Amino acid sequence: MITKEPNNPPAGEQPAASQRGSGTAHALRVKAVERAFALLGGPAHGPSELAAASDLHVTVVYRILQSGLPTQYFVAMPGGRYRLGPGAATIGMQAMMHTPGIEVSHPILELLSRNWDAMTQLWVISPYGHPRQVLADYVPGRYDLESLGLTASSLVAMASSLRIGPTGRAMAAYLPAPVVDMVLARDVPTEAGAGVFTDHDFRASLEQIRVAGYDLGIDEIAGWGAVAAPVLWGDTPYGAISVLKPTSLLTDIATVAAQTKAAAARLSLLVAGGKMPLAR
Repeated sequence: MITKEPNNPPAGEQPAASQRGSGTAHALRVKAVERAFALLGGPAHGPSELAAASDLHVTVVYRILQSGLPTQYFVAMPGGRYRLGPGAATIGMQAMMHTPGIEVSHPILELLSRNWDAMTQLWVISPYGHPRQVLADYVPGRYDLESLGLTASSLVAMASSLRIGPTGRAMAAYLPAPVVDMVLARDVPTEAGAGVFTDHDFRASLEQIRVAGYDLGIDEIAGWGAVAAPVLWGDTPYGAISVLKPTSLLTDIATVAAQTKAAAARLSLLVAGGKMPLAR
C-alpha cells in the first residue's frame, strides 16, 4: 500500500489559495515573534510583552511559543516567561558557519595593510555571555600585537569590549537598543586610553556611523589611532574591519576611511554570497 505524507497534496495538485495564504500568514507571525525577542533584549519575556513588540494578539503569541517548545526553539522559564532556546541557537550557528572565513577576509586585509602601512584587523561579534568582539583575522604589517603596549590579559580585556575602539561602535550601531544598553552596562577596562568614549558620546556616535559608514578612534588604546567600518550581513552586524597606526602617523583620515569602507563593503558582499573582484 502506498501512503502519502500528511498534508502533502497528491501529485499534480496544489494546495488551495486559502491554505497557502494561511500558511504564509502563520510563518510571518512566527517571524514576528522571533523578531520581538531580538528587539526586546533581556533573557526572557512573557507572552504579553512579545505580543506588544510583535503587534500580535497575545493568544496567537502563546500558541506560537507552545508550538516551539518540542523543538526547543523556545524554552519555558519560571513565571510564565519564555526565552529563545538551543533550537534557535543551532540555526544561528549553522548560518554563521557557512559564511566566508579567513581565506576570503585575509586578502582584503593584506591589501588594506599594504596601502596604509598599517595593522589591519577583522573583528566579529560574539554574543557569548554578553555582547563582545572577537579577533577573527589580522595582518600586522610592520607592527605586531605587542607594539600596542598591552599585556596579554589587558589586551584580552580591552580588545573584547565593545566599549573601546571604533570596531565596537561600528557593530553596536546595528545592534538593537537593548543590546547597546547591555554593552554600556559593562565597566570600561582600566587599561583604556584617554580617548575612550563616554556613554553619551558612544550613543551619539551610532547614528553618525550609520550615516558616514565608518568611525574614528584616537588614543582609546594609548598612542594608537584607528578607523573602522562595519561588515554587514543584510542589516545584521557581522563584524568590522579596522586600520590601526600610531596616532601621529594616522593622517589623511578621509582617504583611509574611504578605503576601509570599501574593504568592509567588499567583505559584506562576500558574506552575503555575492562576488566582487579584489581591487589592486
